[in-house]
Parts: sequence; structure tokens; C-alpha cells
Amino acid sequence: MEPGPFRRLNRCLPILVTLSKVWTFWRRLPTLQQDLLLAAIIGAGWYAALSLISSSDLRPANPSVSVVTGVFLVITVACGRTLPRSTLVFVSVLYPFVYAAAGTGLAEQLGFRVFGQPRISDAALQSEIHLVPLLVVGYIAAASGVRRVTSLFWTMGSLAGMMVGLPAVVAIVLSQVSGITSVRYRSLPRDLSSLYTYVDVSLFVFAEALIAGMVLLGANALRRRKSLLVLEARNAELIRLRAVEAERVAAAERTRIARDLHDVVSHHMSAVVIRAQAADRVADQNPAALREAVRWIIASGKEALTAMRETVRVLNTATSAEPGAETAPVPDLAAVARMGERLKAVGVDVSMELPTRSRELTSAIDLTAVRIIQEALTNVMVHAKATAAAVSWQSGPQGELLTIDDNGAGGPPPVNVLESARRSESGRGNGLIGMRERAMACGGTLAVAAGPLGGWRVQAWLPPQK
Repeated sequence: MEPGPFRRLNRCLPILVTLSKVWTFWRRLPTLQQDLLLAAIIGAGWYAALSLISSSDLRPANPSVSVVTGVFLVITVACGRTLPRSTLVFVSVLYPFVYAAAGTGLAEQLGFRVFGQPRISDAALQSEIHLVPLLVVGYIAAASGVRRVTSLFWTMGSLAGMMVGLPAVVAIVLSQVSGITSVRYRSLPRDLSSLYTYVDVSLFVFAEALIAGMVLLGANALRRRKSLLVLEARNAELIRLRAVEAERVAAAERTRIARDLHDVVSHHMSAVVIRAQAADRVADQNPAALREAVRWIIASGKEALTAMRETVRVLNTATSAEPGAETAPVPDLAAVARMGERLKAVGVDVSMELPTRSRELTSAIDLTAVRIIQEALTNVMVHAKATAAAVSWQSGPQGELLTIDDNGAGGPPPVNVLESARRSESGRGNGLIGMRERAMACGGTLAVAAGPLGGWRVQAWLPPQK
């Protein structure tokens, strides 16, 4: 046996599911169809209730005014959101006249007997519920974008016209009717000033305040809807920016991968190719030099393969690493010294002035410095046709200062060489651009100018390590 609350919940589930489906169907309808359907439901409910009340002891003395109220309420709901300004003016202007004509007997005097109204009725509002069309039209107009002042002017003016105009219409009817037999109607005064005593001032003030409140509620609903639209637009913009940022991060990661692979492959393979070419030229005259070159190439090739495997290993594990984890192979000062040894092996005399450190080069600044030195030496080896180079790495409180000079046969670099460098599919231009991008990525600078050795000077400044 299921407990009582669960049994009741199971009985309510089909109802909740049905209501959910109805609400989903309702939300999918266009605005006009929603309004027409809602107006039809309200009209059916209004007139069904009026029919039941009219056939009971609660039957009002003049049911015609309730019929008029229902007609204008249906019109307001059906057209209010689609034509807010037109509906506001239409209801505010016509509703008091039609209500007064039906409620005072003027319609009967003019020959309109469709409502079955008595010849003469009271000179006041028949029921507070007859304010509903003005309340609804004020709310819908303000919620649909009509200015609050405009909505208040028409709706509150309409109520004032109704309350003030009803005694005037009764006076007109009484002046045209003779032979009144009803004691109630016969006691009504004939002068307009006396008829205004039928106006309930407290009801009038309350009704005006109620209408003003509905208009302000509609304006608040409009403001909330606009705020929601703004939030939705901002959310969509944030989603778009997040996608753009993800693409930017992916592009930056691809660039970083390309730089790492370029640094590793270019430096090692360039040295291997140059040493192999030199060995080929002396192979016939000096077989011993050939064997030495082959052994050197084997060792350098293994070192290059190890470096590439380390790069690929780091890239493969970067996605599963914790945020902030290192995502590049970690070199040391010995690796920087070996770069100079590789250049000496291919005929470039390299002198190095490196900082003395007992710790590993694990910071982003250190890694950037190593890569800049590596790329600059690769350019010296491949492009400069130099016989000597000097590397200086000065580390201090002001930051890291890297200087790489060569005596390349090509002479000093052209003016604005960094600005004129362009990437190409062959890879030319990647070295200078890559060094500059690495320096700028950590807040540093890089300059290329004529050096004291007669060739190029690549100088980079990197900010102090934190």
C-alpha cells in the first residue's frame, strides 16, 4: 500500500502532465491567436455566469450593463496587445457612452431594446466589477509599450467621464419621459445638481487609484520584459564571446604547438643537415671525418627525436593536466650550452655567457628565454653564413636581457626587418615572428639591429620573474 501523500501525488500527475502540455501548446501559438482564444474563453465564462445569475434570486435590476461590460472586455482582450493604442482609445471613449446608454434607459428611449434594459435606471455605477474593461485596457496598453501618462490619461479620464456623465444622461432621460409610475424612479430629482449627489466620491477615488495601479503594474511588466530581453541578449552575446574565446584559445594553442615543433625540429635538423653536407664534401679525402660526422649525426638525431617525443608527450597530456600545469618541455642551462656545441660542430664558434643557477628553468620567462636563444642560433646556423656568434643572458631585478650577435656575411639587417617579416608556407619568416610573439606574450620586447660583430644582433628583454 502506498502512503496517502504518494497516492494523492500519483493521482495529480496526469493533471500536471496535461497542464504542462496545454501550456506548451499555448506558448507556441502566435500572439493574436493567444489573444483571440483567451477572449473567447473569457467571453464564454462571463456570459455563462451572467446567465446563471440572471436566472437566480441574484438577478440584477439592469443586466444590460453587464452585457455591455462583457462585450468591451472581450474586445479589450482580443485586440489589446495587437492594437494597444487603438484599443485604448476605443474602449476609453466608447465604453462610458454605451454603458450610460444601457444603464440609464437612454438606449431604450432611442429605440434600442436589444439588452432588455428598463426605461430608467440609477445615476451611478451599477457594480464595481463593471470597471474591469478599463482596468484591463490600462494594464495591457502600458504593458504593450504605450506611455504611462497616455494610458493614465485615457483610462482615468474615461472613468471620470462615466461617473460624471451618468447623472447628466439620467437628467436627459427624465426630461424626456412622462408618466413615471415606479416609486424609485419617480423619486429621482429632475435637476442635474441634485443628481450628482448619487456620485459616490469614495468609490470614485478608489476606482481611479485602482486604475492607476493597474497601469503602473503594466508599465512594470513592460520594464521587466525589456530587462529580460536585455539579459537574454547579453547571455547570447556571452555565449558568442565564449565561442570566440574558445576559438582564440584553440588558435593560440595551435600557434604554440607550431612554435614548439618549429623550435625543436628546425634547430636540430638544421644542424644535422649542415653537418651532413660538410661530411659529404670531404668524404673522399677524409673518411675518418665522415665517420665522425655520422656518429655526431646519430647522436644529434637521437637528441632531436627525444626532444620531439617530449614535446608530443607534453601536448598529449596537456588536456588532462590541472589548470596552470606546465605544458611545454622543461629545458635547463645544460641544454642551452648544448645548443652552442651543435653550432661549433658545424663550424660556428659560439661563446656563451649564461647565468649561474642551481634551479631548473621552469618559469614561463625562463622557457621563453631558452626558445628565443634557440631560434636565434638556428637563424645564425641556417641563414647568416657566420663563423662566430656570441650569446649573453643577463638576469637581474630589472628582468632578463638576452643578446645574440653574429658576424654573418650578409651584413646588418634591413630597417624594420621585424615589421617586414611575413610567414610563408616554406617557413621563412617564422623565426623572427616567433621570437617576437614569444617575447610579447610574457610582456617583453624584441629588437633586431646591426651588431658589433658585423652581422645581426637579436636582443630581447623579458620582465622580472614573479
